[in-house]
Amino acid sequence: MQFSDADFALFDRDYFQFRQMKEFQPTLVEDVKAEYKARWDVWKEFAALCQQRTVGFGKPKVESWTNGWQVRSHFWAYYKGISRQDSASMVAILLNKNNFRIYLEWHAYRSADSVTSYEDHVRWVDHLPEWVRELGIDARQYQVWTSYEDEPDNYVCLQDYLENQEVRERFAELLENSKKWLRIGRIIPRDEAVKWVAMEEIVSDTMRELSYLYSKTESLE
Repeated sequence: MQFSDADFALFDRDYFQFRQMKEFQPTLVEDVKAEYKARWDVWKEFAALCQQRTVGFGKPKVESWTNGWQVRSHFWAYYKGISRQDSASMVAILLNKNNFRIYLEWHAYRSADSVTSYEDHVRWVDHLPEWVRELGIDARQYQVWTSYEDEPDNYVCLQDYLENQEVRERFAELLENSKKWLRIGRIIPRDEAVKWVAMEEIVSDTMRELSYLYSKTESLE
């Protein structure tokens, strides 16, 4: 599948709440709903295609295009290991107006029911050097960012994170709040993403590489 500019532009709008649309853009409401639904159907197919190209991950869980009172500012889906459906650790994909992301994530909303803890999840950070070394990871292609915002653009290159102590210390300060966490993955800018003819190949390759870190989020008990 190849993303188009229109896929990203879907989320570049002034109003997301139906109440606001009806007040300021009443003639566009039904068109917005129809376009969201049509593009979301393609997104679901894309998420399924990505899973079919991987080994060990179950079927994707795809977030709805609406929560009932507004359309989303992104499309989102996530994957968990076939034997790890009851863990809050996962690999997610996200499409917003600026970029496309594949990343290791902690599913905070499901953490209360998770058989693994947040402390289990964050152990992947300790395995970054061996991951890069043993799998031959190109650290320039990966980014690190926090969960302080839903879709922050204040990420840093993994290579900078590994080589620069000041960068690591800055992130450590941000993460003093135990309800926030570190994310790692590939963030592909819009202008680059539209050039890839088969984005599912990028996703499956990245998921295969992230599987190493994902495996480190299991409980040691």
